[in-house]
Amino acid sequence: MKAFFNPFDNGSMVAMRATHPLHFTDAKREKPDDDVSTSFAEVLKGAINKVNNLQVESEQLTQKMIYEPESVDIHTVMIAAQKAEIALSLSKSVRDEAIRAFRELMNLR
Repeated sequence: MKAFFNPFDNGSMVAMRATHPLHFTDAKREKPDDDVSTSFAEVLKGAINKVNNLQVESEQLTQKMIYEPESVDIHTVMIAAQKAEIALSLSKSVRDEAIRAFRELMNLR
């Protein structure tokens, strides 16, 4: 922000000029969405999609290794397979813990 002096003022007022269009506007800013359930659902869907993408990538590299062995390195195929396996086992563990926690909550009644 830059201040400029208006020679026609009596000196007690200094006019301020906004240099950015978002400064000093009367428009109300949109409040951030604090809905935790929606955010959690989006995070969960994103995580499941990432696991699925890792599985698909591993399968594609494996098939490519079979049909075009010169085009892909065996190390890349094995790394992709391990990433997919670890991601799937982690998602299974999270699912099992969520089910266990739900059952414990149901038993509290």
